Amino acid sequence: MLGIGIEFVTQRFAESADWSFSGSDHKILLWRGGRVSSKEVEFEAGFADRLIPRASSVWVIPAELRSAALATGTECSFVQLTFPASTFGRGTLRPTVGQQDPLLHHLIERITGIEGRDDMAARLLQQSLADGLRLHVRDRYGEASPPPRAARRGRELSRDDQRRLIEFIRDAEDSEVNLPTLAALVGMKLDVFRRAFEKAFHVTPYQFVLDQRIAEAKLLLDSAPMSITEISGVVGFSTPSHFSTTFKQRVGVTPTAYRQATWGRREV
Repeated sequence: MLGIGIEFVTQRFAESADWSFSGSDHKILLWRGGRVSSKEVEFEAGFADRLIPRASSVWVIPAELRSAALATGTECSFVQLTFPASTFGRGTLRPTVGQQDPLLHHLIERITGIEGRDDMAARLLQQSLADGLRLHVRDRYGEASPPPRAARRGRELSRDDQRRLIEFIRDAEDSEVNLPTLAALVGMKLDVFRRAFEKAFHVTPYQFVLDQRIAEAKLLLDSAPMSITEISGVVGFSTPSHFSTTFKQRVGVTPTAYRQATWGRREV
């Protein structure tokens, strides 16, 4: 009746958890609470961010756009909103992460607070609140549909641009590596830079940075007398557990197992 899917989720996990979303519906996840020290979010279009979740912070995932996140901690609680793609007409939603939206939080809690009632006043109020929620989402996160692909062609990254980016990612402090800085380095607007980067490197900027970190970590594991904790910090991961989880996802084994295998081959 409301045309909005509302699902409350509570998860407990050991050290970290990851989520991945893609589909024909718009989704908004709103943070309610938990014990999480950091969260990294990546969108297929190239936008990525690292943050500490706060109450009422949102993760907006437009229809037909893949997005994934990795959280470090022990538990979390959030509410997931699902909107059919037709909800906002020909428009879509803007990929967003980290913004706090207490009004959206209040509307959700108010709608679900009267869910068990079946009197006419409650039904009318719930429908009115749902209409207000849709209008709020459209106003705050809505945008016009992107132009056809042919109209979005723009500047490409030259070989010098690519070299400059690789050197910066390799040498800069971890806190300095972000999309606005990378785009400014080659004199591009963010949306143009994302497309140009993916065309040149065949991965998103976020995935490229992770690949570079893992490659550097493999070299250090193979040759440097450093602990796993020290290496995780050197290559820019927020915690050793995040480093171990990401390393295993990409390499197939943990950093410790990789080191043991490479050192074992040298001893043979």
